[in-house]
Amino acid sequence: MLKIHEKSISQGQLFFLIMQAQIGVGILSLPFAVHSIAKGDGWISTILAGFVIQIWMFITLKLAKFYPEKNLYQLLRHLLGRFIGSIFTVFYIIYFIAIAGLVAALQTGIINNWILTLTPFWMIYILIIIVSVYLATDNILMIARFFSLSTGVIVFFVLMVVTVYGETNLSYILPVGEGGLKNIFLAIKEVLIALTGFELILIIYPMLKQTKGTMKTLTLANITTVTIYTFLVFTSLIIFSPEEMTLVPEPVLYMLKAISFEVIERLDLIFLSIWVIPMTNSFIIYLYQASKGLKELFHTESHSPFVPIICVPIFISGFFLQDKFFMADIGKVFQYIVFSFAFILPLLFLVIALVKKKFGKGENNHGSSS
Repeated sequence: MLKIHEKSISQGQLFFLIMQAQIGVGILSLPFAVHSIAKGDGWISTILAGFVIQIWMFITLKLAKFYPEKNLYQLLRHLLGRFIGSIFTVFYIIYFIAIAGLVAALQTGIINNWILTLTPFWMIYILIIIVSVYLATDNILMIARFFSLSTGVIVFFVLMVVTVYGETNLSYILPVGEGGLKNIFLAIKEVLIALTGFELILIIYPMLKQTKGTMKTLTLANITTVTIYTFLVFTSLIIFSPEEMTLVPEPVLYMLKAISFEVIERLDLIFLSIWVIPMTNSFIIYLYQASKGLKELFHTESHSPFVPIICVPIFISGFFLQDKFFMADIGKVFQYIVFSFAFILPLLFLVIALVKKKFGKGENNHGSSS
């Protein structure tokens, strides 16, 4: 039986956890990624991706509700058996560790290129890891509280972007649909990768104080995140001409760089100094998920001792993740990995759960309606 007491989280905290898990370093380069495929219709791809994520949130929650007292790793052993379930547990642990390392490397690269150009990559990398370990070793309630407090940074970011609307040109995205339906749908893939993080629900569902209203909370978090992403993509597309968009891999930062006030220069540097928090939050939540897997695998009382252990291979990998061309190749491979673990496997596990239920092999421990 899972002990939740002080570690239980509310629906409001769930909202912030899911939203922060979905928003991270990928938001800075997403407009460039979707424009390279769908051109001026990239904002349409972002909206459509939101509908796809909503469907998968329903699938993921449906799976979690089959066994409301089991987290992802316990559920794997129940559905697949102890041996195969343990193998998939190891796969998920490796997946979360790999994603955490990639997120940390991307975050470090941006800080290194834009702010601390003379600071060694490894120095920034290890500082991010140290700060993240401190929070990731705590329980989910403390993490949720911190994520709730740091959400104000996202609001501040949106307000900063609004200031660029004096230089917009709607003709850059006209005529609507010029990119073609095929490219609009192809660009959805880029947005889906950026919006992953919702699978966290499989880890934290047993820790909710109450499960009623969970689908509503997930939907609200998804709408909020997709609205922010669509706003940024749309704004980038009407600020930069189609020719300029092909030359700016991080258009959001270039937008802010062009803004200056009488008492403020280089708004992009101010923004990045603050945006370090949401980027680090993304790293923290993947560390947490990986360490929870090791806790279940080795049947220990706490996940905390595993967090610094996980960071050792992550830190070592940082020395190989500094080349932008290598990172681009890694990113292409990770697209398929992310789709497998975030979309395909949960759907497969849900089918297995439904089959077990139909043939009377599943436990009759469904949760209340949420």
